Amino acid sequence: MSTLPKKGPAAPAPAPSTASGVQRAHELFKQGRAKEALAIVRPLLQRKGEVDGDACALAAACLGAEGDYAEAARVDRLMTEADPENPQGWNSLGYDLFHAGDLEEALEAFERAVELEPTRASTYFNLARIAARMGDKSKVIEHFARAVQLQADLRDRLDEDPDLRPFKDDPDLQGRLPGGTPSEDPYAEYYATRS
Repeated sequence: MSTLPKKGPAAPAPAPSTASGVQRAHELFKQGRAKEALAIVRPLLQRKGEVDGDACALAAACLGAEGDYAEAARVDRLMTEADPENPQGWNSLGYDLFHAGDLEEALEAFERAVELEPTRASTYFNLARIAARMGDKSKVIEHFARAVQLQADLRDRLDEDPDLRPFKDDPDLQGRLPGGTPSEDPYAEYYATRS
């Protein structure tokens, strides 16, 4: 049996595919290792001029987990520019801008997300939080009521969210929520005396 002579060093291993790189980074992220995940996924954001939406979403999540919301929003913008019809991209952008303190642009991003996907409760919830920070009670009520209509358990978040907690016992808000107390009838006393 003859053996073939070696012809030099082995060829370098090919770079991992985008899918396997994103998958590995996702596993690290789930383990709470956002910095390591980001190191893997960042080079995958744009390859050959194409934006990888999965890589962008994961990179933005990693950056947000590290508290770098401004950079996360920059990555989210790559995603929304590459796929402007993707509501998740707009939701992510709105979330990261909100946490970066840019309420006006966060509002625009969430409004775009609502146009694309009008049944996502979390978008309305975040719109209510923005309205609370901007001091617009009527919008808080409108958006929070819609969020609860779409996802009833969001009602419990009134206790938990510091932006919405001041509205917890607001009779106008409670009257708009499913199962809430109805607004007081200004003619109730009149009807009571007429019977």
